[in-house]
Amino acid sequence: MGLLQKLGSLAEKPVALDVADDPQAVLAPVSGQVVALEDLPDPVFAQGMLGAGMGVRPEGDVAFSPVTGTVTADVKTKHALLIKANNGAEVLLHVGLDSVELRGAGFHAFVRKGDAVRAGEPVLGFDRALMGGRGMDDTVVVTVSNPEAFAEVAPVCGEKIVAGEPLLRCVGR
Repeated sequence: MGLLQKLGSLAEKPVALDVADDPQAVLAPVSGQVVALEDLPDPVFAQGMLGAGMGVRPEGDVAFSPVTGTVTADVKTKHALLIKANNGAEVLLHVGLDSVELRGAGFHAFVRKGDAVRAGEPVLGFDRALMGGRGMDDTVVVTVSNPEAFAEVAPVCGEKIVAGEPLLRCVGR
């Protein structure tokens, strides 16, 4: 499949995941191998500058919303979203490391700033082959950028995860 065909197919919004309603959970946006933030080769994520969270090396090319809430920020390059969850968590969903350098090539946003989203709803499509071809790490990072609003933001998963399963738990004060 050529790049233009693949990008065209990304424009069709995939089917949402059937996920459990758990207001404390931040779900995995993709299936794959779980990576601790401190093990990422990006110092901004590795040092927790963008919050507490985890990375997932994706097996697919669609990222699903990790929470139910409202998209409060999107970026022109379509590689990241900030979602304010109904529980107050500010959740950053970031596809790929240094992926901003693609300037939007290979990405498709299914939602925009101001949209209400449900956990498990497809929000971003991305071309892993394009990222790999450019030598980029396609790890999908999820962080809670306001962890101080909770008593604890903790991982609740093993080394491998399926999209829609709990990745983090935000325990209230």
